[in-house]
Amino acid sequence: MNLQPPKNPNYAATIVRLKDFVDLPNCDNVKAALIFGNSVIVAKTVQVGNLGVFFPVETAISTEFLGKNNQYRKPEYGNSDPNEKGFFEQHGRVKAMKFRGHKSEGFWIPVHSLDYLGAGPFEEGQVFDAVGEHEICRKYVPRGQGGKTSSNQARQAKLEDSIVDGQFRLHFDTENFRRNAHKVQPEDWISISDKWHGTSVVIAKILVKRNLRWHERVLRKFGVAVQESNYGLTYSSRRVIKAVNGIEKNNQHFYSEDIWGVVAKEVEDRIPNGFTLYGEIVGFTPEGQPIQGGYAYGCAPKQHKFVVYRVTSTNDDGLVIELSWQQMTEFCNKYGFDQVPTIYLGRAKYILPRDTPWIDSLSEWQQEILSVMERTWVHDQDCPYNGKLPAEGIVIRIDRLHECESFKLKNFRFLEAESKALDKGELDTETAQSEEAA
Repeated sequence: MNLQPPKNPNYAATIVRLKDFVDLPNCDNVKAALIFGNSVIVAKTVQVGNLGVFFPVETAISTEFLGKNNQYRKPEYGNSDPNEKGFFEQHGRVKAMKFRGHKSEGFWIPVHSLDYLGAGPFEEGQVFDAVGEHEICRKYVPRGQGGKTSSNQARQAKLEDSIVDGQFRLHFDTENFRRNAHKVQPEDWISISDKWHGTSVVIAKILVKRNLRWHERVLRKFGVAVQESNYGLTYSSRRVIKAVNGIEKNNQHFYSEDIWGVVAKEVEDRIPNGFTLYGEIVGFTPEGQPIQGGYAYGCAPKQHKFVVYRVTSTNDDGLVIELSWQQMTEFCNKYGFDQVPTIYLGRAKYILPRDTPWIDSLSEWQQEILSVMERTWVHDQDCPYNGKLPAEGIVIRIDRLHECESFKLKNFRFLEAESKALDKGELDTETAQSEEAA
């Protein structure tokens, strides 16, 4: 058996053994299974201990998998048995939706659904998006969206060549906390912050290669040391480098203008050499185009706001030091940057004591602290900055020496709205940027 590591762990299949169920009123044939804190509709006949495959919301399940398991709503879409049918449309997408008023936050199917591959046995906890050469799932993207031409790839490669090795790092993927609660320990120093719905940006003052003059190239040939790099402004969207040393090399943008460059030039003079800022741009472009429809965060038309949620320092050798949340707060205060709002800062055990009487094991504590966070900060509430629109959720960050781990926890109403937008073929900025760089 050759399980392929997932390209994006947020949209991967996981082998899961079911443990907890909730009966649903007015539902005779189905019930809810609790998987990574998600409520997943399953058949009433499914029992505790059953092993299966879980797919998260906005995952696209492969045509082969759905066809072999007769999961298409219309058998002519590709079901092996023309007399059997499920509920998936041709795109194979797992949606955030409601069934008779009850949340459905993923899809679970018994593990024998993989028998057609002749692989196995499968074990609880395995995460993958392919088995050998057989794709199982991927992130859902509307047809005709995303993708990148070979000329774009060539331009991007040339752009990256002018960055000194080890100096610039794009955003890492923020995984779903519901699947990662087991990584939190009671003594961990954590921060919880608002997750704002805008477009991500990385802005850095890092070492870039100089265009050496002819006499410097000659001197270098004779072993004379010359200055081969200097600090320059480099910025990107979440996945696409936009400019190096302040010179824009890629004129293709999601918006009609380069909002990432606009913000980078506004803050350039305040960034010390060697520092990289990761943040969110919200509001509008200077021409008035909304960065995310409806989510203005108090910005007037044609205005925008830049909020920081991560800062690193990179030395000449490429060693990256991650500023802790408290250090980042002091950095933002000193250099005049807005920081994404902090909800909580402290040890995890101060949210939920490890010695809580009804909690026996560490794993029970980890699942309970997830539940506490959901009840306290992620409960389908409105966004306080944007009227009746749903808040996106929160980010849980664990600070460690030289690095941090961050996890997102989104509320169901926001996921449901994302699903409806994708139904209309509307691709958000982050997905578009991610696909462009894929």
